[in-house]
Order: sequence, then C-alpha cells, then structure tokens
Amino acid sequence: MSEMFKGAENPEMGANMDQNLERLDVDLEIMEKHAADLARAEQNIQEEMRKWDREYKDAKFHSVPKPRKHLR
Repeated sequence: MSEMFKGAENPEMGANMDQNLERLDVDLEIMEKHAADLARAEQNIQEEMRKWDREYKDAKFHSVPKPRKHLR
C-alpha cells in the first residue's frame, strides 16, 4: 500500500498510471459495446467446461465396469 503513495512522488510512475487508466477505460468501452457477444462466449465456455468435467468424472470416478466390480 505504501508503494502506491510513493508513486505520487515519482512523476514517471504517475504518467504510467494515467496510461493504464486510459487503456482500462478503452477496454471497458469495448466490453460494453460487445456485452451480448461476451455473454454468449462466456456461456459457451461454461457449458464446455461442465461437459468436460462431467465426462472426466464419469470416466474416472463413477463408472466401474461390471467384470472388474465383482472380482475377488
């Protein structure tokens, strides 16, 4: 936290912070313009992750083949 306040003493760091804030503002504007596309992409990614997770768990944890299940 004290490093943030040291930046106020260093003018180069303050200019760099201003550039970062400007870049952040531009990025946020782009995200607001394409909010529906971003939401769809996020939904698709989440569905794919759920599908992969279910397939992995089914293969590794749930299903045990019957011939191996009753071996003594």
